[in-house]
Amino acid sequence: MNKTEISTIAEKNRIVQRIMDVIMEKDRFVLLGHKDPDTDCIASLAAFALLLVKFNKEVTIFLAGPVMAHFSYLLAICKYNGVSVAYGAAGKDETYSAVVILDTPKPEMIALNDRLAPLMGDPGVRKIEIDHHLAADSAYSGDPGYRLVSEASSTCELIGYLLLKMSRQKDRFKKIDFFSRNLTLAILTGLVADSQMGRYLKTRKEKFYYGVFMRIFNGLLGGKPGGGNFSSMETVFDVIQNFSVQERRCYEGIMGRKNTERSIHHICLDAKDSAEYFAKYGMELVVNVSKAAADSLAEECQKLGLVVYYDDPSLSDFVQFRLRRSARFITTDLRDLLEELKIGNGGGHPGAIGFRVRKDEITDIGAYTADLVARIEGLVGAGG
Repeated sequence: MNKTEISTIAEKNRIVQRIMDVIMEKDRFVLLGHKDPDTDCIASLAAFALLLVKFNKEVTIFLAGPVMAHFSYLLAICKYNGVSVAYGAAGKDETYSAVVILDTPKPEMIALNDRLAPLMGDPGVRKIEIDHHLAADSAYSGDPGYRLVSEASSTCELIGYLLLKMSRQKDRFKKIDFFSRNLTLAILTGLVADSQMGRYLKTRKEKFYYGVFMRIFNGLLGGKPGGGNFSSMETVFDVIQNFSVQERRCYEGIMGRKNTERSIHHICLDAKDSAEYFAKYGMELVVNVSKAAADSLAEECQKLGLVVYYDDPSLSDFVQFRLRRSARFITTDLRDLLEELKIGNGGGHPGAIGFRVRKDEITDIGAYTADLVARIEGLVGAGG
């Protein structure tokens, strides 16, 4: 069943109330995101973990492996506040009463290990889902009635919505500071990353939540001389954009292969090139850098950026496609392209999509990519 918008405001309110009940009733939570997590995923994991800590819950964030260097401040904040961060094979002796799945389009994309996977089928474990990916080949992971899945600029926006709802129930949540500096910082990290400091925001609702949390954060900075490590959201954005030495080398190498002959700038790594990058830099780093490269390509041509690469052959039989729109090209919802191109194995949000094609369906990746770019140009227009 594809994810769809929550039908009514009343139902959305009921879902929020049920999530609040779980927060109050359950004791041990494990938070899960998607494989190869991006900034919104890590930020939403951190934000929800910091929310749970306010209620003295035991919280574990599970990650399949190490994440990119510029996420370290969020995980450091979580650890400082008593949140466990587990990697790889962790969790073998753990028992949890609730699972929270964040920013993950469909069940098969959840980062799990063999010890945690049984939780997904355990009826005694409540499963909450918060996500902003709709339609395409998306599918629910959470329990019915506990799915805060809705159109938004980011999953962090939906957590912000939940916080605002909780903050208004002063009788129920006495003395809880829902807008502490670290929690607000985590939410804004997701908001500024997916919206590129607000440039990609389109709807009034998206701009409203961005403005609310920006004002809260700026107010918190005003009350703390020097603002700690982050004196402004521009500082946060700079950190998000910053690469380690290895990430920079990988990024520069990939960007050196860009094709600017069409109105949609694109990069295509064939099977050999992809294998070499994975061997040199590691899969997770290459996957995350490819997303940054797609952003850069889109901004360069002020339209769309596309990056294509082969999955590690030991793990997958697919070719990956990452498509991103620029801040000035916001009239097209990229998810619509999946339907118009008759691509079933893909998803995302209005400004960024990813999809997969089986390797055995492609005989010449260069020709396939060129044809795809031409088809997209035909749908959105070839002008700049």
